[in-house]
Amino acid sequence: MEYTARMPSARNAPALGVFLWASGALGQVPPPQGTDVAAAAAAFEEGQRAQLLQDFPRAAELFELADRSAPSPPALRSAIRNHQAAGHRARAAPLALQARLRDASDPQSVELATQVLDALRPALAGVHVRCAAPCAVSVDQRSLSGSPAAEHSFFLEPGEHSVGASFGGARAPARTQTFTAGAATDLAFAEPPPPPPPPPPPPSPITALPPVTGPQDAAPRGLAPWVFWVGAGATVAAAGVLVWSGLDTLAARDVYVIDPTEQRFNNGVIRETRTNVLVGVVGVLGVGTLLTGVLWTNWSGRRGARTTPVVALEGGGAQVGVVGSF
Repeated sequence: MEYTARMPSARNAPALGVFLWASGALGQVPPPQGTDVAAAAAAFEEGQRAQLLQDFPRAAELFELADRSAPSPPALRSAIRNHQAAGHRARAAPLALQARLRDASDPQSVELATQVLDALRPALAGVHVRCAAPCAVSVDQRSLSGSPAAEHSFFLEPGEHSVGASFGGARAPARTQTFTAGAATDLAFAEPPPPPPPPPPPPSPITALPPVTGPQDAAPRGLAPWVFWVGAGATVAAAGVLVWSGLDTLAARDVYVIDPTEQRFNNGVIRETRTNVLVGVVGVLGVGTLLTGVLWTNWSGRRGARTTPVVALEGGGAQVGVVGSF
């Protein structure tokens, strides 16, 4: 249910600084990726309590959380009204634009959105960002909410601001300029070129030591079983690290959803990359251990082998290996 208690006018609320909010890709509202009705109901109820206490900034955030958990016109309208009461003009305006686009079939949402936009647009600077590829936008080094998209539309308080765009791990140079109330500004960002590949390493000198030979019955035929068990233990240990990394990545994602900032977004990307690398490591260890056990391990104890140790010097380090015939 929607709380409709009378709230003071936005012009009577104290100034709380500049607040920013992205409205997503221009002309469309992205569909919700999932709903959590229980979380939405709890956030809506907490928002009503905060509104009764005239804690309008907290109430607005809680109503937004309720709408993100399970999108509904009442939650979005309540978020708009509380942002107005808190004096968050640059945050109420894009939410009103979202309500008019997403809830076009709801007369109350359309009426409220029209009133808010008509009242706030002359006092705010409109910004429209176009990217050559889906990008995430930041203003004054603060990440705007929303998924990466080719176009973003939002509002700013008049004055000087720095607007930047990031394309995954690459970041385009930020644009710093003065934005004027009632004016619309278009900005375009191109995806930075990828960094050049590193130069290939110099060829490594390989030094072969004299072969170690002996009577046919003096050396075991194939690898010793302990080699297989060492590989199996390494595989199990790497799998444990992989499970931990996956849980840590999911925890970073949950933290970003609650409070999306650019730093937390980058932390999530780093953890996701680490988990992907561990998946590859576990796969290589597992396949190598399996092949060692099936093809190259001497399980029968038969004897007779000829081995040649090989030492490779590379980049200030050394690689040691064994070439053998069985």
